[in-house]
Amino acid sequence: MRVERDVVLSRTLITGAHWTTSSLSRTAAVWLTEAEIAGRLIAVDTTIDTTADRAIQADRCQVTGDIRLVQGFRANGEIRFIASQLGGSLDLAGCELVPRNGRAIDMAEATVGGSLFITDSPRHRPVIRGRLEMGRASVNGRVLIRKASLEAPEPGVGRHLYNAKDPAQRLALLAQGATIRGELTMSDGTSMVGGATFAGATIDGGLLIDGTSIQNGFDVALDLTHAHIGTTVSAVQADIQGTVDLDGAEVAGPLDLRTAALSRPAHRYCLTAVRAVIHGDIRLVEATIGDSYPAVTPGACGGLTFRGAEIRGMFDAERAQILSPGDASINLHQAQIAGNIRLCGGFRSVGVVMLNRAQVEGRLHCEDASFEWQRRENGDPRSTRLNERESAFEAISSTVRGGIGLGWSIEGAVDFSDAHTSYLADRPERDWPARRSYLTGFTYERWAETSMHGSGEWGWKTRRRWLRHCDPAESGDLGDPGPWEQAARTLKRHGDSEGSEQILMAYLRTNRQRRAGWARFRLVRGWDRVVNDWFRGYGYRPLRALIPLVLLVVAVAVPLLPASSNRVMRTADPSGVVYSPQGELSQIESGRTPQNACGKGKVRCFNPWLYAVDTVVPIVDLKQRSTWAPSTDAGGGWMLAWVNLATLIGWAISSLLVVGLARAGSRALN
Repeated sequence: MRVERDVVLSRTLITGAHWTTSSLSRTAAVWLTEAEIAGRLIAVDTTIDTTADRAIQADRCQVTGDIRLVQGFRANGEIRFIASQLGGSLDLAGCELVPRNGRAIDMAEATVGGSLFITDSPRHRPVIRGRLEMGRASVNGRVLIRKASLEAPEPGVGRHLYNAKDPAQRLALLAQGATIRGELTMSDGTSMVGGATFAGATIDGGLLIDGTSIQNGFDVALDLTHAHIGTTVSAVQADIQGTVDLDGAEVAGPLDLRTAALSRPAHRYCLTAVRAVIHGDIRLVEATIGDSYPAVTPGACGGLTFRGAEIRGMFDAERAQILSPGDASINLHQAQIAGNIRLCGGFRSVGVVMLNRAQVEGRLHCEDASFEWQRRENGDPRSTRLNERESAFEAISSTVRGGIGLGWSIEGAVDFSDAHTSYLADRPERDWPARRSYLTGFTYERWAETSMHGSGEWGWKTRRRWLRHCDPAESGDLGDPGPWEQAARTLKRHGDSEGSEQILMAYLRTNRQRRAGWARFRLVRGWDRVVNDWFRGYGYRPLRALIPLVLLVVAVAVPLLPASSNRVMRTADPSGVVYSPQGELSQIESGRTPQNACGKGKVRCFNPWLYAVDTVVPIVDLKQRSTWAPSTDAGGGWMLAWVNLATLIGWAISSLLVVGLARAGSRALN
């Protein structure tokens, strides 16, 4: 059929059910298949009440102007515009479509030269109870859905036999592979019962669903997998029950979910954006993700996942509430974030926040935030995520170049294993769970204040208490020296060598207190306490070895001071004459008083103090030990044994002193 002007069906009642050669199995009330209309198709306040399979069948028709099914237009059958070409717009303002077969409009592969409008009219609100199919359709203008009520048919109703598998059980809007040159807007007042899919679609003007309600609980509510969004995805104040799926999608602007409410996900996550590319910010300010905790409906909670995503702006969740007990509340595993991550200012997480292997160019802000790990609630059919450490926050092997600011409240473990950052702003005595803070391999350049003003906590005593408080090692375990060495390096790099050494000594002392290794034996612990705490300083105070050395010199010299004790000492001159410290031995034995105790210089005079030094200190040779020796014949056997023992002890202490000084010199050079 060819019509050179408008086709006007306004204010008519159509009840027919006709057969044509265009279809061998379906009837329709109005047939426009392959028709050519040089003007417009207008149906204002028209009613199509038919027993036919379709209300209008206009496959591959060509309309130069607009198609307007508006202001009270009502149809109880399917309207088909498959592969049709419209030079103008498709206007469905104030229409009511209630098809019996579940397909309201099928415009797959159609081309619309203008825009698509599903809006309210002065006296009518658009109601569509069936599927709106736009697969691979092309709209050169915009798609505007305003104050409309869209309701999907029951699961399995309205599908074509040749359709690919739907991403959800109930779908109200299907636009897989569609191209929309303008924006797609669902404005405030629009409600959708069922899901919408734009998988693989291109929407150059952006997707704006601010204030919209989409109800498809425990299924996919909005499917944007592998879609290309030209500007922004905005769902400010939207209420979405079901999963928003952005896996593999590219958004050329921000993803804006401020004050939105997302709940009742299909599986684990209310929003999933695995390997998506977001060119702007992710805005979650004051958003509520996951209904409530404890949840009124089991399974209504869920988190967010941006695993492997590339976010070229910041991730802002200030004052947001993300509730996903027993699972990840935020999953940024292997994500790349060009800006800051803001989980602060009243942010709340129930579940675990995961930044494992993420690359963050900006800062991580967690000031005044609350993190809590809880298991799944009773009645939730989903299994609890494997979280052996019951972590509330994980950043394993992540890199945060701008710095990490804590100042949070946390119930659960914290895992920064192998993470790296430029600075750590924390409150050492408040921000870290006792014996549940895992810092193995965690590196940072300095400490700072959580307020970003001031220098932070640098006192080695505070940091020593912090490390003891955090250390998760159990009694009998050696524990990881890495966190202690990192703190020591940080102090030394900024000029506090004394504090650095105190931290390292505290680690060794803590191992003894934990009874790790040989320290499980009481005798070993006592010996270690005496040697290291008093006389060695664990190798960092080598000059303390002088104390036992001096005590040993005194212990050797004092017994030799009285004449009654040192008379057991003997020496001989070159001619073989034997002397004691009192003089020539033959004169003493004959009862004569020796005129000179040293034989007028024939032998070196005995000095108990110099003899003790010569005995104890091996690197000193004062010719006393080589000249004088206790005589067993004179009852000096006990003295000989004591002197030999003192020599061995002196060798050991002197060796510790020399080695300690060498290590201290090496550390000073480094």
